[in-house]
Amino acid sequence: MKKVLHTTTLVSALTLSILNPANNWDVQAQTLTSTNKITYVAPKVEEKPGEPTGRRRGGGSRGSCKQYETLTALVPITKTENKQLVWGQSASQTPTFWFLVPDKLTPKLPVEFVIQDEADNYIYHTKFNPPETEAGIFRLPVQPTKPLLAGKSYRWTFSIYCDPDKPSNAVYVQGSMTQVALNSSSQQQLAAAKTPLEKAIFFAEHGIWYDALTSLGENLQNPKNKDPKILSAWSELLKQVNLD
Repeated sequence: MKKVLHTTTLVSALTLSILNPANNWDVQAQTLTSTNKITYVAPKVEEKPGEPTGRRRGGGSRGSCKQYETLTALVPITKTENKQLVWGQSASQTPTFWFLVPDKLTPKLPVEFVIQDEADNYIYHTKFNPPETEAGIFRLPVQPTKPLLAGKSYRWTFSIYCDPDKPSNAVYVQGSMTQVALNSSSQQQLAAAKTPLEKAIFFAEHGIWYDALTSLGENLQNPKNKDPKILSAWSELLKQVNLD
């Protein structure tokens, strides 16, 4: 399934750029060889009492919100002993989040994204009215107001207020992210990775989902880059966590 990729950059204003690799690439995605195979190694996660499981898909809705019910967060579902968590790791202080938005966005439909720490304090919060934008895969980079601490988990929520008169009807997805710090050996390995694909392979092998997906996605959104192996790796990575 081919989807349009959108970039959402949140600074003082919202700007969007759109790229559809299927239309802009004159080459087909190539199968990855054994030397550059990307494999996501899901890390073990310690289950915490009372921790919410998250919500990878928007779920059933009615009325004007129904067309957004397949809103999907591009995040793995990680199994613990008793739960299935929408969860991944990041080593970045400015993580990027990815979503599949199934219908177009308009200025009449506010969207909101928040990140909270383990004490429910907000470390990032934005709500804005996007310009009219076609359905597709959206990238949302953030700059938290406080440093992300290694070993700590953060809960995020992305909402579309598809019925502004009834905020409680918003379609949303929710998950969590655990911040990790790379040791000196891992830092050296990452420094030796020269291409986006090599970086993505490193992050995936070390169970750092958010950074692996971003290494590939940001490259796909650059029309000057036409490496078909990047598109193949993107598809393969999503397939491994049942998001193909």
